[in-house]
Amino acid sequence: MDKTFISIKGVAEKLGVSEKTIYRMVGDNQIPFAVKIGGQWRFKADEVVDWIDNQKQPATTVPRQKTDYHISLASALENGAVLYRIHGTNRDEIIDELLAALPYSADLDTKAIKISVLSRESVASSSMAGIAWMRPDPALPVYLGKTMVILAFLEQPVDFKALDHRKTELLFLVLPANNTEMAIIERKLWRLSMSAPFLAGIREQLTRKKLLEFIVAQEGAVFHQGLLK
Repeated sequence: MDKTFISIKGVAEKLGVSEKTIYRMVGDNQIPFAVKIGGQWRFKADEVVDWIDNQKQPATTVPRQKTDYHISLASALENGAVLYRIHGTNRDEIIDELLAALPYSADLDTKAIKISVLSRESVASSSMAGIAWMRPDPALPVYLGKTMVILAFLEQPVDFKALDHRKTELLFLVLPANNTEMAIIERKLWRLSMSAPFLAGIREQLTRKKLLEFIVAQEGAVFHQGLLK
């Protein structure tokens, strides 16, 4: 094999995640430069390095000063990830899996993020009607270079200690760049969660492309704005 190409294992080592995670990312079109050679996935070494450098978003306790007041759920989801078949058996394992699946997870302070998210969840579970709406604890702030949302579908329903006692089937995790963008995304999620068509569409586990198109349409319908123009 030409040394300009690297394997699934090589990419996994560079990103600090499992090979299974890389296969999932390829299947969900999260790695744009994957090609099949001889029936095996291969990646151009120089593009892998450039992509990792461009994706780095270190966590910090200092919020980004510039605020995108027009940020949408769809754009934040494009910054983050849509993950399918998350197989953790409890909330702790699931958060580990979500953070490890991010392509720049090796450059994030995932421990700080996890502690902050679990701190908020320990006060009262964010899960209701089978959907968890998770974010860091304001008392233990962590910020990224850009606001992102992770939408994850669980392989099996998991007990998140929800007040309605229903097991969690999917979740949104918001990782903000600053408090203002956090508040904007949180309010938009809150409003969209009141929409039966939005909840029904989300539960269908559409492909990433169709899911983003669906959310753009739902945001436009609910907020009466061309949010991503």
